[in-house]
Parts: sequence; C-alpha cells; structure tokens
Amino acid sequence: MDVSMALEAVKPRICWGVKARGSRRFRCGEEVNDSKIIDEVNRLINEFLNRVEMHKGVLLSDSNTPFDESIKALSDWLPKIKGKINESNDEAIINLRRAMIEIGRKMLKLAEEAREKWLRVYKSEFKELVERLGSNEVRIVISGDPFNKSKSFTVHLHTKNLVIDVERVAKSDSVTIILHLTGLGGVLTSLRPSYSMMVS
Repeated sequence: MDVSMALEAVKPRICWGVKARGSRRFRCGEEVNDSKIIDEVNRLINEFLNRVEMHKGVLLSDSNTPFDESIKALSDWLPKIKGKINESNDEAIINLRRAMIEIGRKMLKLAEEAREKWLRVYKSEFKELVERLGSNEVRIVISGDPFNKSKSFTVHLHTKNLVIDVERVAKSDSVTIILHLTGLGGVLTSLRPSYSMMVS
C-alpha cells in the first residue's frame, strides 16, 4: 500500500465541523468548495500521510505497535523504582515512590490494553482510513481558520474507534497529529516526526 498517494488528483469531501451535543466529535456542517481551503486541507492530509509512511513499520505492522516502546520503558522502570523504596528513611519520599509505582502500574496496564486493542481493532481501521483517503471516500471535517496562520486550523478524521486531529499550530505553521483511541480512558498517540504515546 502506498500511503503517500497524491490527494490533489481527487477532490476531497470536506465540510465545516459543527459541535454535536453530548459528543466530543464534530459533525459535518456546510460543504467546503473554496479551492484555497481545499489546498490547505490537502497540505495537512499529505503531512499526515508522510508521517504514516515514516512510521509504517510500527503503525501498519502485524506485530509492532505504537505502544511497544512505552511498555518496555515502564516495564524496565518499575523494578528500579521499587528497589529504591527502602533506600530512604524519609517517610514522605517512601510514600511518593509508592505512589509513583502505583501510577506506573496503571499506565503499564493501560498501555498493554491499548497494544492488544490496536492489533485487534484500531490498526485495521487506521489502515482502511489511510487507503480511503486517496479515493475520495472519507468525509473530512475541518475547524479553525484556514487563512490566518496566527490561528490554528484542524483537519478531523473519524472512524468508529479512532479520531485523528491534524492541526496546523497557531503562529508556528508546524503540524501536530494526535490519534485519539476510544474506549481506553485517555490513551492517545502523537504522530510527531518521532511518534510518542501519552496517557491523560
């Protein structure tokens, strides 16, 4: 699969986002036909596809996931911090380290759940979305100001279990891409040039 396909050959289906009551997702409002807006949307979508291409060995793999590095790091860190509990006689430090261990265990459990669900659910939706982007089958929702670069402008891509926000950051023209995974209580992945996994 070539995830760097040229979107310019196909007029994408774009609409302005409208906030829906009771949902964090935008629903589709007015259709967009302005060629300058479409060009900016294409630029952001192509940046998204370029980063997918950069990390396809993880994002589109049948065995690797975006959570593997975080799982390894947490698995290595937990025994080390556990071994430090008795190195101090200060009760406050001991309690702090115990709290850190508890938080670390919860983060590890959440990352392991995300890994399992990525391979079982999210990856196939993600792969299908990337493929459909080049054939005008994806409804693209936008928000923000496409012309004023001192303000942010965001392309929102939705599947059943994923929300992908491709944002042109205000006053910098840099692009931030966040993958929100539903049903995991706050797991999201940032597609920076070097991706990272965050838990909120």
